[in-house]
Parts: sequence; structure tokens; C-alpha cells
Amino acid sequence: MSVIGRSWERFPELLNSFSEASRCDPYLVNLPGASSCEGHSDGWGYVLIGILEGGEEVVDYYRSTRPVYEDTYALSKLKESTRGIAFGVLVAHSRRRAEGSIRIGNTHPLHYSWRYFDMWIAHNGVVDAEAIARDLGLPRAEDTTDTYYLGEFVYRSIGDLSLNEIVKKLREASKYTKTAMNTSILFYTRGRAIFVVTSYLNPGRLGSPKVIDYYKLYLLQSPGTSVALSSSILKYFSILSEGVSEIPLQSGLAVELNLRERSEVERISFKLGT
Repeated sequence: MSVIGRSWERFPELLNSFSEASRCDPYLVNLPGASSCEGHSDGWGYVLIGILEGGEEVVDYYRSTRPVYEDTYALSKLKESTRGIAFGVLVAHSRRRAEGSIRIGNTHPLHYSWRYFDMWIAHNGVVDAEAIARDLGLPRAEDTTDTYYLGEFVYRSIGDLSLNEIVKKLREASKYTKTAMNTSILFYTRGRAIFVVTSYLNPGRLGSPKVIDYYKLYLLQSPGTSVALSSSILKYFSILSEGVSEIPLQSGLAVELNLRERSEVERISFKLGT
């Protein structure tokens, strides 16, 4: 789940829906091997980047191995923190473990910071970590989530921090997808942020309606605010006056933000895959 823009009065409701979908995912139960009520209970985290009314920039990064629906203090703190943000972007993720144990190092969003910009990535699905590690010339570390290697590929590959360059590298990254490459990625350098969301399925899974329903992403828009969220969260959230549209499969959305001007610089949609 990701939120871009100005302070939004319905944000606490959205976080509650995020928590409930993490407790019991209404689409996960339709997938093979799922029980009557399974959720995303293997930890959660968020990164919040914004600017305060006084012009100060804020980065708040949090991860926990507790399920979000049990981490009531941190959830309440996040609700309170956003009230002081004049303009910004949030990426929050609740983990259902695929590769790697339940530990902080495997909890999304993962953070990369050794270049001139910071990057955080949250991912739903599985990518081929072995192939990425091989192509990057990196060792395949034990007990490390596949998302770590997806993030390494993106972070290392980007030449300049531009929308076109980011889109180009995400198109290249999609070839490693085993199940899905649904991502929320946040790039940050002083005064500037770029947010990207991708909705991508391995082409071999496009024939399964239940899989498609589970991985669908949506864009919710209200004046001054945009929200990218999963079908599972949307199931728990009551739509009032907000506009809702599906983020098409095999595509993505990239948004550049000027934090100091409290405005969007550019927003582009793009295709993924062949």
C-alpha cells in the first residue's frame, strides 16, 4: 500500500483496512493450499518521507517481525505521524513469507543507501534470486529474501535518477519474475522523491482468474491524494467520493515529487514485459 500527496482525513481508515487485510486476506483463501482465513503475518514495515509545514524534511522508517494487526502501538504512531506531514509519500507492506525466515533483515520495505540516493522496495510475489545474483556477480546469501536481490538489481543498475531510466531497469527486472513482481519502490534524494508501483505477473499465470484477483492493484484518487493498494485492502475499505481504477496487469506507474514545492513534477504510466 502506498499513499502520495497531502494530509488525508481518511488515512486512519485506510490503515485499519490494511491491518484487517493482513489479518485475513479475502483473496488469498482462494489460492491452492490456503486455509479458510490466512493473512500476512510475517512482519510489516513502512517508510514515510515528507515535508512538515515549517519546511523540514522527515524520513520515518520502521520494520517489525510482529504482524501489523498485533503491533497496535506502531500503527497508532504512524496514524499520528502523518497528521504532521504537509506533503509526502508512504510505502507500507505486510509480509507473507515466501523466501527467507521471519527476521528484520527480510522484512519489507528493504532499504538501500550506498549510492547518492536512497531506495526502499516492498514486493509481493517471487523472483528468481539465483539468476539475479548470478547476473550481478553476487553470492547467493543464505536466509535472504528474493526481494533483496530484486532491489539490488534495480539499485545497482540505475544510471541516473530519472523516470525513464527507472522504467527501463524495471522492464529488464521483470524477466526474473517467477510468480509476480508487484512492487512499491521509493527513491529519495534531498528535496526530491520518486515513487513507482508495478503490477506484473509471470505470463504463465495470466490464465488463472484466482491468481489475477489476488495480485490486482488499484489506484484510488481523491483531491490532493493518490493511493495504490491491493485488491485485498480495497475489499475492506469503504469507497465514498474517491475515484478508483485498476492498475492494469503488466504495467506500472511512476510519479516524481518535489517535496519542497509540495507538488508532483511528472506522472507516467508504462508497460512491462514483452
